[in-house]
Amino acid sequence: MFTHDDILMPLALTVMIDNKIKDLELKEFRSQASALLNLFELDSMDEHALISWFETKESELKDTLHGRRKNTEILRALTRFSDDAHVEAMFDAMVTISVSDKEYHREESDLIKSAASIWGFQRPPLKIVD
Repeated sequence: MFTHDDILMPLALTVMIDNKIKDLELKEFRSQASALLNLFELDSMDEHALISWFETKESELKDTLHGRRKNTEILRALTRFSDDAHVEAMFDAMVTISVSDKEYHREESDLIKSAASIWGFQRPPLKIVD
């Protein structure tokens, strides 16, 4: 059984990993989150509820991404999923969010590479912008 936090955390990490939260990424976060909550048969959240969730978790996530336990927390967020349909949908959502602002930074690439490795996918051949 999954919680809203289980589903939303990897998506929020994808938005925040490059330290540049952009409107396009947040818009895609809301879109992907809505679809995934439906797939995981969780109660839906409207746009306002999703933004509220994100804003509530933002400080905690910043601390996580700048702390010593960054890799452990990312691993914990990603290894929650094992069903093929779930990991494929989550991976697709994360890739979509990471490129939604037309910029693909090294931090995003590293996160997607980690997810691909954990879930048995190839990292998409996207050009990194630094």
